[in-house]
Amino acid sequence: MTTLHDHDRFSLADPVLFELPENLPDDGERLAAVTREPPPGWTRTAHGWWVRLRPDGTGLPGQGWKIHVSVTPADLPRAAEAVRDHALRHGMTVDLIRSVAAARALNGVRADRLTSGDLLILHPTDDTALARSLDELTALLDGTPGPYVLGALRHRSGPLHVRYAASATPDRTDRTLRTPAGTLVPEDRRPLFRCPDWLPLPDVLRPALAALHAPPTGELPFHVRRALRLTNGGGTYLATDRETGARVVLREARPHAALDRHGEDAVTRLVRERAALARLAGLDCVPRLLGHHVLGEHHFLAVEHIAGTSLAEAAARALPLTSEERAEKEAPAYATWALAVLDDLGRALRRLHTRGLRLGELDPKDVIVRPDGRLVLIALTTATGLTDDRAPALGGPGHTAPDGLRGADATAHLLNLLRLWLFLPLPYDGPAGLRTLTTAVDRTYPLPPGFGTALFTGLSPAGRTGPHDHPADLLTAPEPHWPAIRDSLVAGIHAMATPGRADRLFPGTPTGPAAIGGPALAYGAAGVLHSLHRVGAEVPEEYTAWLIAAARRDPAPRPGLHDGLHGIALTLDQLGHREHALELLDRVRAAAAEVTCPGLANGAAGIALNQLRFARVTADASLRDEAVRAAEKLADRVAAGPPAARPGEPAPYGLLHGGAGIALLFLRLYEETRAPHWLDAAGIALGHDLDRCAVGADGHLTLFDGTHRLPYLHGGSIGLAFALRHLLAHRPDPERAATLRTLLHTCRALYVRNSGLVRGRAGGIAALAALGGPGDAAAVRTQIHRLAWHARSYRGHLAFPGFRSARLAADLATGSAGVLLALSSAFEGTGPVLPYLDPRTLSGTEGERR
Repeated sequence: MTTLHDHDRFSLADPVLFELPENLPDDGERLAAVTREPPPGWTRTAHGWWVRLRPDGTGLPGQGWKIHVSVTPADLPRAAEAVRDHALRHGMTVDLIRSVAAARALNGVRADRLTSGDLLILHPTDDTALARSLDELTALLDGTPGPYVLGALRHRSGPLHVRYAASATPDRTDRTLRTPAGTLVPEDRRPLFRCPDWLPLPDVLRPALAALHAPPTGELPFHVRRALRLTNGGGTYLATDRETGARVVLREARPHAALDRHGEDAVTRLVRERAALARLAGLDCVPRLLGHHVLGEHHFLAVEHIAGTSLAEAAARALPLTSEERAEKEAPAYATWALAVLDDLGRALRRLHTRGLRLGELDPKDVIVRPDGRLVLIALTTATGLTDDRAPALGGPGHTAPDGLRGADATAHLLNLLRLWLFLPLPYDGPAGLRTLTTAVDRTYPLPPGFGTALFTGLSPAGRTGPHDHPADLLTAPEPHWPAIRDSLVAGIHAMATPGRADRLFPGTPTGPAAIGGPALAYGAAGVLHSLHRVGAEVPEEYTAWLIAAARRDPAPRPGLHDGLHGIALTLDQLGHREHALELLDRVRAAAAEVTCPGLANGAAGIALNQLRFARVTADASLRDEAVRAAEKLADRVAAGPPAARPGEPAPYGLLHGGAGIALLFLRLYEETRAPHWLDAAGIALGHDLDRCAVGADGHLTLFDGTHRLPYLHGGSIGLAFALRHLLAHRPDPERAATLRTLLHTCRALYVRNSGLVRGRAGGIAALAALGGPGDAAAVRTQIHRLAWHARSYRGHLAFPGFRSARLAADLATGSAGVLLALSSAFEGTGPVLPYLDPRTLSGTEGERR
């Protein structure tokens, strides 16, 4: 499962496409300690941003004490030389960050706070070696500044920190420890040091532990109630004044941590914010400054707690774009409210100007709407002088003033960005598609004449406000020309291809801390080739060769349909390479029989559906027998209740992981055998997901995942529609037929944040196209027009961003390939956008071009 930190890591090396962090362009800042050849008898290997030096013939134990040397970029070259020399002298394995640029990125504003100090890591073999290394390196480096390594013990005054950890590379997160009894337990990655219960603490660490537990030399005059936000630079906390009981907000800053693009740390930014608040004292549009305290080297800024709701939350609750009916009814009132908010913000920002300051970033999360409607700007980190024309070192283009603007011009740009966001809260990626977005705003809301034109002009670069040539225009034409759309999308996908790389053929949305692209169906090459083939586009032989080679060299392949060899085998068979497809199926035959996940994407249901298909086209009865055995086990599990959650994961639900996907397998077996128990099982499995659904005030049916109500193909309500339609064809049910009609209404959503197939607008288009009636054709066309809101350009061709819209992606699940298939289904009726969404299409031509 990916986190926001993972997506941030994959956005560092390339400004356009998701990219591996290790491809960060840092050749000019590589450390000599890393680039210099090791002496004879040593092996050098690279892993992510680190280089490991290891004595030949030695291996690391599975776990042990590690010494982390955490320093600032300025001191990194010297520290790296000292650590390297020490490791070579004592025959000790060491991991070295490869460059100053990588060190800055690892300790960036949005970096993972638990790994930001993992610059130089020594692996002593025992307690004696640990003590020796600490003594010798202290003599060389003691007092060198650097960020505290959270979760570790700091030795003396730093920069040496020690923790007990698995002997994995620093860029791996799936680390476990083995207890003396042989039990595997997760490595403790909390921010406070804890020695494992079964392990005696080495004597050399006892002073550091005593220092950690020593009473603080002072205390804050506040009692912390809870953390509001935790980042690499510190935390933001809700607290109360110990004397008065009044609520305050504490902003914490860790020294040398969370470096921004200017190289400034969290403390520098906090001190600047304190100066800005002092300068703005007396204004009611900013919080009152209550104090600045230093405790244990950490800085704390105390400010007035502002009661109310963030503008981001207020706008999300009030936004009327969840349905066309709601928009028609509520858009006028929302527009009146939003325009009033913008006027108030403009006045607040001009009041800052009277004190000589302007903001570099205006994020709606950092604007509080008081209960009486007044607005307060709660983040002054990017406040700067009116003559300063630099872009802030934080933030992204969606809420940030660019380089070259100062004073009133910079403020006007921020307000225009917020105007666009308030009316159409989609990720803003610059002016290329601006005309499409501002036109949509004008059409959706009753706004003053010229509002959209003024917004377009205000956000366009100087001198570039005329007509533009943007591929999104293909989607907004009154009668979109499918061949032109298809050719542009296909050309964009080909332009992203990198057949010379071993790690990926196409860029995709990252799926884990070290996973991007790869060969699999959902997020990798197989899905892109599947899509190209389905729409009749060319699939170059070098693409197919890449896919075959990548599948063969995977040392531990997964068997799943969407994430493993079964999906790759399906694609290869569609492309005419049955011998290679069967080779892959044979390779994971044993693993497939042991799969415990039930679902369609990576579990037994998807594998069994694929086995049934291959059994039919090859006349291999053993594949069919394996599929039936898996289905019988799944039927027993379904009868016992909804699929249970696995440790550390949410309960499986929806099309790809829950009952709806399992129901597709049962429906296929019913259509093949006419045995009624399979139909019964399908009804039960689908019922588990339908029980999680509810109709909201806007008339949309969504599925509750434990946290949110979701409409998507992936794990939301729309994905249920495919299985539900086929169940109703065999077992009519008026109540469930009404549910299907409501699901199709849900596909007409006006606002959808992402464009992709499994968690975006393309999935709704696919469901409407496949399941809707003649009266839904106009709705499909409307959704195609709205797809232009998300469209981007890549080398002049139509392209789409991956999940969270941070970068472009070509993959089936979230990127251009999935949009391509959805549009093909809408314009040409080319069948299911994901394999086996129609259980009846399991013949030898399933997935072929129709």
